[in-house]
Amino acid sequence: MHARIVTITTLTAALALCLAGCGDQANVKAKPSVHSESASPTPDVVDQLIEWRDSGGSETLDTFLEDLSAVDKASDPVDLGGLRDACADLAAHVETAELEDPIPDETANNSWKLALGHFAASATACTNGAVSDSQDDFDLMASEMDIGIRHMTAVSDRLGEIAPE
Repeated sequence: MHARIVTITTLTAALALCLAGCGDQANVKAKPSVHSESASPTPDVVDQLIEWRDSGGSETLDTFLEDLSAVDKASDPVDLGGLRDACADLAAHVETAELEDPIPDETANNSWKLALGHFAASATACTNGAVSDSQDDFDLMASEMDIGIRHMTAVSDRLGEIAPE
């Protein structure tokens, strides 16, 4: 069981990265960029992105942060029942987010779709691991979640870059 705890607690570091990069979107500030690899959005896209953010997009990002925090909390010390519940919430929120309007900025939306795919894979592995107590499932959960967090951080960074408050 100690190996599982060590593996799952690696989520803590990944969550800390995400919380620093994409916390409450109301506090996002523009970051100066020396070199941007993505195209600058048109003023229309910026307005649409602000509308998306202010009409529930920010709350959606915050919901995922809460879900990821719940998974992390149930991971150390390991609470199989808590993991099942937290992963079920994560899976449900992924399904809901997939049905919502896309993010109006192509760069942010591409990262968002990738994040959702990895969070879905993480939630499935988490649920399977919580049922079977399988180290392989927990390892997959952690790696998929880490990748999803990186993509979610890219979304947050992009929002801060083009639509700061």
